[in-house]
Amino acid sequence: MTLPIHTRPRRPSALLPVAVLFAPTAVGAVETPTFSRDVAPILFEKCVQCHRPNQAAPMSLLSYRLARPWARSMARAVENGDMPPWSGESERVAFRNDLSLSADQIATITAWAAGGAPEGDPADLPPTPTFAEGWTLGEPDLVLTLDRVEVPGAGDDVFPKQVIELDLEEERWVRAIEFMPGDRRAAHHFQATYASPRREREDRAGAPGRVGGSGVFGIWTAGMPPYVFPEGTGRVLTPGTTITVDSHYHPFGEATSDETRIGIFFGEGELEREVGTVSVANTGIRIPPGAAHHAEHGFYIPDEDMQILAFSPHMHVRGKAMTYRLVRPDGSSETLLDVPKYDYNWQWLYYPTQPIDIPAGSRVEVTAVWDNSEENAANPDPTREIIYRGDVFNEMFVGFLEVVRKQGGYLQPRESVDKLRDLIAPHPQGTSFLVEGVVPLAFHAPREGEGILYIVNGMVMFTITLDDFEWAGDRLRLTTQFPTPEASAITTVIEGELDADGALRGKIVMGADTERPLPVKMVGRPAGRTTPAEATTAGE
Repeated sequence: MTLPIHTRPRRPSALLPVAVLFAPTAVGAVETPTFSRDVAPILFEKCVQCHRPNQAAPMSLLSYRLARPWARSMARAVENGDMPPWSGESERVAFRNDLSLSADQIATITAWAAGGAPEGDPADLPPTPTFAEGWTLGEPDLVLTLDRVEVPGAGDDVFPKQVIELDLEEERWVRAIEFMPGDRRAAHHFQATYASPRREREDRAGAPGRVGGSGVFGIWTAGMPPYVFPEGTGRVLTPGTTITVDSHYHPFGEATSDETRIGIFFGEGELEREVGTVSVANTGIRIPPGAAHHAEHGFYIPDEDMQILAFSPHMHVRGKAMTYRLVRPDGSSETLLDVPKYDYNWQWLYYPTQPIDIPAGSRVEVTAVWDNSEENAANPDPTREIIYRGDVFNEMFVGFLEVVRKQGGYLQPRESVDKLRDLIAPHPQGTSFLVEGVVPLAFHAPREGEGILYIVNGMVMFTITLDDFEWAGDRLRLTTQFPTPEASAITTVIEGELDADGALRGKIVMGADTERPLPVKMVGRPAGRTTPAEATTAGE
């Protein structure tokens, strides 16, 4: 529960329960909550994992003496919804790492502060929480030590990046991951992604599969517990795996240095279910200058019956909100996760208490919203149009999902071309094309309106909005942003002309705005539906 940096809209209903909770007693007086009996249990459960000595939060709340000077600040922070830093809602899903306060808990803290913040009877105080020193999960099987980072006492935040190649002689699976920052006062967050070469492997039932993959490896923000996968479930790492760690440090008034370690805990025996990362990503975003509420969309279609173990929304400093919605084959739908107040400073993994079924043929639709206006205090430049790039001062759109096959075993993604053929099938023929070869992709570029481009690689599926293209007779020129292995994007131009058979022949130029563009010959085979149907738009 750190003090708010940016003021957010007040919750009009936050104080409503006060009259109910603290009703007049028999003699007409209102009983004020006390720290020992009413407030400390809330702080000990929700706040002190960060608000204790040598942590990221600016003050400790472990005792009445330490918490009392901050009573009014705490009340404002919880009333405004700034603290605890959790923004996650759902129509039916509960999250096991939910840090949010109930309306009653908010009312308790605000009424305590308004009533003079009394201590109450110390005998009512619950036991003070204790926190393990060192690794909370025990000694890791493998420890990755990041480069030492010097953090100044003041000035701009620091954003180092490091790539580590694991020294693995054989395939291993990971059951848990724990981050141990060297100086938690300066450490803001870490996001580790991995790339593990895929190879053929039979699962424990003898079914063929391809193990290894890429995506989120682990995330740490202040207060986040270690990554522990369900029993018998984990990530598969193969020889040649690399882990890329994007770090964020925030000066806090005292120069320091940090040497963070990442502990990896390997599973024993046969892996029952491989965990994969799905990236619902749209690298075609274009956010207009000054736009206070700009939305873009992406979606994921599972190859078979899958289950979601966790969500992780990812944008940058202009990110405002993200929503995950499940649309089933029968047309029914529900909101799985709504993050109405996304904050780049607090990038949570949202763990459902139970895995969420996503049947084959369903869609997980993700909507991201950005605030590129001057009202966004974190916005470095509201006068710029923003496109997809990996650095923190541009923007990304990735709705990560941690998934497993419902029937268990290793992940078995379909062949890219087969999935691309199905993705492009609903779009009209004549302006829809399937490109095989070095860069398999499919795209729909209508004569009028917005289009869409698909790229598939294993479990990863990109849905890229197309809005910068032009037909001149039978010639097409299209400019877009292709994803890169470094979690960024590169400007790409597709040029071609229709031949007598309706194929689009030309080239794809990756890095078109760089000094060394890479041209690749392209043949876009006719694809899509041939029968009349309602117009298909991007993302549908």
